[in-house]
Amino acid sequence: MAEGVAQIIYVFGELTKMEVAINTAISKSKIPTNEIRLMLQSTNKYQVERTPLFQYMRQLFTEIGLGKPGCISIEPYKITISIKNSKVPRLFSNVHGKTCYVTADAIKMFFEKDLEIISEVTETKCVNAGDEYCEFEVNMNPVEVLKYIVNEIDIEVMKNLKNGEIAELPTELKTLERYGLVRAQELTVLGEKYLELGVYSENKEISRPWKRLSEISEVTASANSFAEAFSHSIEHDVEEVDEKELINVVDEVENSRSFAELVAKVMKKEVKNDE
Repeated sequence: MAEGVAQIIYVFGELTKMEVAINTAISKSKIPTNEIRLMLQSTNKYQVERTPLFQYMRQLFTEIGLGKPGCISIEPYKITISIKNSKVPRLFSNVHGKTCYVTADAIKMFFEKDLEIISEVTETKCVNAGDEYCEFEVNMNPVEVLKYIVNEIDIEVMKNLKNGEIAELPTELKTLERYGLVRAQELTVLGEKYLELGVYSENKEISRPWKRLSEISEVTASANSFAEAFSHSIEHDVEEVDEKELINVVDEVENSRSFAELVAKVMKKEVKNDE
């Protein structure tokens, strides 16, 4: 029984370590608008992977232990990401199926906190399901994407089209057509709705986070210390734990919408057991 408890402590400690590192690193990251736009405007996976923003994400995730991200494909409102050499599936190596909920949560946080794009992230492949690598689909909110793509000139072109004028700027039309705002010199329903909003992002002159990558190592080191302290603080109670009272970590991760929810469940159970 002690061996099973020790494994649960180890898994929880590793997940805690990653969560602390993810939260701290992402909270320190502020991405310049032009870098976000550069990645979103990529038309194939090779362009995506060459952008400084994606390279930063790759280094960030690798340093934390979430694995090495790659781009499988990119569409106007969806990007598919592969993750190789991740610690996460190894934590649940005895489980057959998709187990990388922590990674999906981290990708979602990266897009929503750093890129300010509301997104839904779904794991579509997993090493523990027999796949070569883990894969995640990131479906981005169209309005959040378009605020980086559409500019003042695009807005004027769309206004002219709405008034029945023929566009004279083929470059702008090509972009608007790719993102589903215009079709055959006419505004689509999405184009009309977006024109009502008329929003676009100004360039933010801020320091690029990849200039401070040394901070990531410091964050990871702090997370390591936190996880080790957590493990040491409870390992002396291992022999006294009733296995029936233990939370099944794999089941709880699967049924939790985020790591924060998982932690809340664990803490709630501990309080209940103390009563």
